[in-house]
Amino acid sequence: MKKLIFILLLSSVFLTTSANLAIADTAKSSISQKQMMKVNLNTASLEQLISLPGVGKKKAAAIIEYRTKNGKFKSVEDLMNVKGVGEKMFEKLKEQVTTS
Repeated sequence: MKKLIFILLLSSVFLTTSANLAIADTAKSSISQKQMMKVNLNTASLEQLISLPGVGKKKAAAIIEYRTKNGKFKSVEDLMNVKGVGEKMFEKLKEQVTTS
């Protein structure tokens, strides 16, 4: 009887630990995917730019127009040269965009 209780207790600890590790791996995976899915300001389509927080059709079109007229973005900070993109918006976007 004591053996059975010990085995059941040990099994429940093992299952709980395994479940917690699986949840941690899923969280790491989604963070890694977000980091890998940065939008390239120099190649992004209108739809990709619209997927960024706070960027609608007009602002996405302004970004594309800016790069068409001025050439490639040399740094993500150049995004602030686009009409309608100020420091506040740039702060929201800087971790989600890239130029390479």
